[in-house]
Amino acid sequence: MCSSDLDLTPELKNIRCPTLVMGCVHDAIRPPALAKGVADAIPGSRFIEVDSGHFMSLQTPELFAQHAIGFFRE
Repeated sequence: MCSSDLDLTPELKNIRCPTLVMGCVHDAIRPPALAKGVADAIPGSRFIEVDSGHFMSLQTPELFAQHAIGFFRE
């Protein structure tokens, strides 16, 4: 089995920690609608759409840090 064949979607409902899901508007691999679906499957998670690409932490590290640090501070 290849890791790309592994579907953990049924497990998302079991996540119980605060979760931030960021959907990036320039992400052709995992577009915001797909990321929103992940957020919707995690109880109590928060979804935000950001102006970045698939590799947000590399492409826009300041934007990634801004949102991640803000989430952690809450």
